[in-house]
Amino acid sequence: MNEEVLFYYGILAGGFVLITLSVLIFFFLRHDSEARIKHYVGTLLMLLCGVGLIVYTVPSLKYVFFQDYVTIKGTCTVEYDDQSKPRTIDLYYDETGDYFSFLDRAELGAYGPDVPYTCHVTATKDHAFPIAYRIYDVKTDRLLYSSE
Repeated sequence: MNEEVLFYYGILAGGFVLITLSVLIFFFLRHDSEARIKHYVGTLLMLLCGVGLIVYTVPSLKYVFFQDYVTIKGTCTVEYDDQSKPRTIDLYYDETGDYFSFLDRAELGAYGPDVPYTCHVTATKDHAFPIAYRIYDVKTDRLLYSSE
């Protein structure tokens, strides 16, 4: 299983953990006579964050679980952010406007909007979660990097 799929399952599990913790804390606070309104507000925010994570991930659950992916092919530009933690690589498709970000570092000769590449990105059918990518030279179609 690759890193991107594990990240997806981590987001999904985090949503369930936040919802469970917020419900347990709410019942604990209900019996506490010294609980203040800020405790209830914090518990409500935790519940809303958990629900938000679940709403964000569940529509793609059947695609990830059954490995029902599509491959998006086309000319793209590659941006690499060396300063961010974790290091990410961003692929921008010029024709479609699609954008995919990966927790990876591709060793390419050049980055930026002036250097086009041919990219093949494997993602869920709704394009919400990228799974893997391959970068090819735009002139020779030679594979330069693969995350698989």
